[in-house]
Amino acid sequence: MEMVGLSPEQEKAVRCTSSPVIVAAGAGSGKTRTLTAKIAYLVKECGYSPQRILAITFTNKAADEMKSRLRAMTGLDEEAFPWVRTFHSACFRILKQECHRVGLERPISVRSDSQQTTILKGVLLELNVDKKYLQPAKWLISMAKNSGDPYAFMESKKMSVPGIRGIYDRYNEILRSQNAVDFDDILLLVKEIMQKWPDVRRHYQELFDYILVDEFQDSNRLQNDIMELLVRNGNLTVVGDDYQSIYTFRGAEPRFFLTFPESFPGCSIVKLEQNYRSTSTIVSASNALIAHNRMKMEKRCYSLKEGPPILAKELFDERDEAEWIAHKCREYFSGHGIPWHDMAVLYRTRFCSKAFEEAFRKLRIPYRIVGARGFYESKEIQDINAYLVSAVNPRDDLAFERIINVPRRGVGAGTLKKINSFRSPGTSLQDACWLALQSGTITGKAAAELTQLKEHLSVIAGLSPKEAISFVMDKVGYESYLQEYARDREDFINRLENVELLTYVASKSSGIEEFLEECALIREEQDEDQDGKEGVKLMTFHAAKGLEFRIVFVAGVEEGLIPHWRSLFDEDSLQENIKGVEEERRLMYVAMTRAIERLHITWALSRQGRFCKPSRFLWEIPEEFIILERIEQKGRGCYDHHHARR
Repeated sequence: MEMVGLSPEQEKAVRCTSSPVIVAAGAGSGKTRTLTAKIAYLVKECGYSPQRILAITFTNKAADEMKSRLRAMTGLDEEAFPWVRTFHSACFRILKQECHRVGLERPISVRSDSQQTTILKGVLLELNVDKKYLQPAKWLISMAKNSGDPYAFMESKKMSVPGIRGIYDRYNEILRSQNAVDFDDILLLVKEIMQKWPDVRRHYQELFDYILVDEFQDSNRLQNDIMELLVRNGNLTVVGDDYQSIYTFRGAEPRFFLTFPESFPGCSIVKLEQNYRSTSTIVSASNALIAHNRMKMEKRCYSLKEGPPILAKELFDERDEAEWIAHKCREYFSGHGIPWHDMAVLYRTRFCSKAFEEAFRKLRIPYRIVGARGFYESKEIQDINAYLVSAVNPRDDLAFERIINVPRRGVGAGTLKKINSFRSPGTSLQDACWLALQSGTITGKAAAELTQLKEHLSVIAGLSPKEAISFVMDKVGYESYLQEYARDREDFINRLENVELLTYVASKSSGIEEFLEECALIREEQDEDQDGKEGVKLMTFHAAKGLEFRIVFVAGVEEGLIPHWRSLFDEDSLQENIKGVEEERRLMYVAMTRAIERLHITWALSRQGRFCKPSRFLWEIPEEFIILERIEQKGRGCYDHHHARR
């Protein structure tokens, strides 16, 4: 097999099969190509059966892409590689074969996220635990399982949920009674089977002649344990980049990557250091940034492509920042012929997207939000706006239908049928509801709750937009509802940030009708332009991982955003969270290394009315790689530009 197109280091990684191999692959270094070439080499040159090669990918999409490439490289159908899978997919295949050992039988049900929430709600109620602990309990159970030793995890950590061990036991008891598992159980039970039944472990060790793991820097303890249980005779290659380990909130631990040489003495270490994506300026600046991290496997990444300096720009506030970036995108499109889809705006948290959506709409620039719905499409924004619409326009049936049982008021299909019986031409759903209440047709909890809803809508109608949103969150109880609805703690925080941003936008409108009109126009135009069109990509740093764009804007590079304020201090010791800051620096590294040709870094002096200062990460980039433009305020939109480090 000819190693066409592979560098000497890539070829070394491919040909090394006599010992465990760790491939430390820098950003843009061709790691996927290298990993796929190694599988093809094992099949075509070493005589390995493709059915006996286990190749673990991070996502199902990556697995499909790898099988497609293998088909082109080996001439074999994709079905010839049945073990090119994610960790969960591979382990579920094993679990189905061995499930009787852990009290399960086929077919096994895998509980969805919402089903897990339903079960946990029942458990908390049964054990008399406050429902406010729902999301924390759900997160702790997941983290405990992913630790590989749940009870040890719960004993070693300061638990924020009372009686978490009892909750954990009862939750699992219910799952087993339903012949079901959750997503984390798939791995945990396979580990248990491998440890308790040595014959099963030997069977799968002998089944796999070679094991490869992609994105190894994002493995958690449980995944690492399973990998070590399956490996025999050094038949292992792992590939990853500890500089891009950004998923510790999911339990990932970059230390498994860093300590691989200790776990597998005598292993071969191959470093892919040439970046084929970005310019030398971008690579050198990123190297300088990540050099401030203590925990890392040293790499000297480089690029042979020349390019312009990074432009770092200070703006007055988030609106100016968004408008400046929008104008730059227009300039690249009109003046340089760069397609919209080759440009991306990256930000740390989703709430930053709102300003960019408005700026891009203003200039009629097509855009697409990647990894999340648009701001006005998110559930929490639609729900809150529906309350305001119902308060000022009782004829809007869609708005009232949306909120009538959100939060839950005991309004089911039966109650809705009673309400609809009072409808006639010209009578809205809301009016019919009040008529049904007045007649005494609706009774019990639903009657009391709907009477209160009527009172709430009357109050909201007399408030300012900002006050109305606060009323919905507090008095109506939407914040508590949102906490129960959210997938996990991070999802809940993201949704609260969306509400905070909506409140900020609402504060600029004098009345509810004016505010709602603005929201409706923006959303309608967005829907029209988004239909079937590609545009500038708006996404979080996390969503950008693995992607690349000719032009990249890294926005909101401010203390408190990147590094995020939640990462700065350890909650228990109140000391600086060094690990947290290092992960945030890796996140900044990921954002910077998405750029192929041009990289821009921006920050605002004021965001949502609060003073901001540039991120510490900006000052970690040497002057030689950056053009820094700061401003002296002379009134909004009037600045003196000057170049200075601080």
